[in-house]
Amino acid sequence: MIIETIVSTRSASGSVNFAPMGATFSSDGRVVFVVYHSTQTYRNLEANLSGVINLVSDVTLFVKTALYDFSPAHALSNHVEGGIMDLAEEAVEFEIDNIEPMEGKSKLSGHVVSRKTLKTPEAGLNRGRIAAIEALIAVTRIGVLDRMEIAQTMERSREIVNKTGGAKELEAMKLIEEVYEKAIDVDSEDSGKPGSKR
Repeated sequence: MIIETIVSTRSASGSVNFAPMGATFSSDGRVVFVVYHSTQTYRNLEANLSGVINLVSDVTLFVKTALYDFSPAHALSNHVEGGIMDLAEEAVEFEIDNIEPMEGKSKLSGHVVSRKTLKTPEAGLNRGRIAAIEALIAVTRIGVLDRMEIAQTMERSREIVNKTGGAKELEAMKLIEEVYEKAIDVDSEDSGKPGSKR
């Protein structure tokens, strides 16, 4: 099972990076990620082989760290090269000990150094939060997925968030929409240019 998390890592110069990422936790205390080579997260993990998985329920944090130049309030880990978010409900510090190269990405796995419960997670399952995550994933796939597929995901997510979401989910969807609309505008301009492949 893949859990949506926010992974923090540190560069060789010491700066902290936060990025949403799906993580798999195994019963034997290991974690697995698939990380694209083009990302700062990959470069940081390649350099330092460790980081922190931040488990959070605030969907706006996923949106801001994925789409905006945003570094949430955090404290540096004492055990690994990463940051523990102030709003994290749980922090899982890990070290990478295996890297399997794939085309354009790598499968990284490692062992858990420590796992700390910091706050009581919000109870219940909100459809608006899940829908906002789906919209976020769709927007980060612009240029990869079919435009109609992305538009349909956005429309469906928007409806669910409006019906079932709270303030955080509505804020998250608004931020996603801003990025989506800008991307659509750029895409429309490019499609009208001579020689465009779109």
